[in-house]
Amino acid sequence: MNGARSIFRGLWRLIQPLRSMPVTGWWRSPASYGRFLTDWKRFRDLGGRADFSLLAPIFADRGAPTQLGRGGAHYFFQDIWALKHLAAFAPDVHHDIGSRLDGFVGQATAVCPVVYWDIRPPGFDLPDLQFRHGDILNLPLESGTLKSLSCLHVAEHVGLGRYGDTLNPEGTTLALKELSRVLAVGGRLLFSIPVGREETWFNAQRIWPPQRPIEICRELRLLEFSAVDDFGTFREKSRPSDVSEASYACGLYLFEKPGA
Repeated sequence: MNGARSIFRGLWRLIQPLRSMPVTGWWRSPASYGRFLTDWKRFRDLGGRADFSLLAPIFADRGAPTQLGRGGAHYFFQDIWALKHLAAFAPDVHHDIGSRLDGFVGQATAVCPVVYWDIRPPGFDLPDLQFRHGDILNLPLESGTLKSLSCLHVAEHVGLGRYGDTLNPEGTTLALKELSRVLAVGGRLLFSIPVGREETWFNAQRIWPPQRPIEICRELRLLEFSAVDDFGTFREKSRPSDVSEASYACGLYLFEKPGA
């Protein structure tokens, strides 16, 4: 019985790559499985212990692009870009609205204490990370109160219901206006959003023309625009027009609220 269960378990684990593989990629699977099983046999011939019931084939990690991790080039370059600016600004405390916890937000706690705002509380505790419940469309803050603020790869989702938020066709626009409202004079906002030819992928995200965040945030001064283009190349200190015809680029905006 245990032998049959072991075989069943091994076969079940062997088919898992097919469950997450696009149908268009299935034609490569015979070669991938052949290489995997050959490597498994060779490993065992060399004296390695690897039971059939514990096989865990992974076919997608042989190329360099997988080194960028979940989210790919957008998040990889975005987080580095934002952390460098945060370290240079060196605030006493930084506030973030909904950015990725396992990227920029967690890493930012190595620079300074971080207050993290979201409608979903994190399921963990981390030194120098404080959670506060808040809706990006209606933050419980007085106007002009935050000196250091970020919102990275978040605003494109607002109003599409993906994360349990209320449906609102103007969600991204209203989110940017709310970020501008709570930013203090002299304060800095790190903001990113997918840019290129305008599209809405319901309910995943919006892609905006790269000039639009600048137009909406007229009361803010754009200190820098950088981008990650369609090919995953980081284009530091570029122009919005450089990616205006992109399919799915990432616009990185450093804003400052000037004094009166």
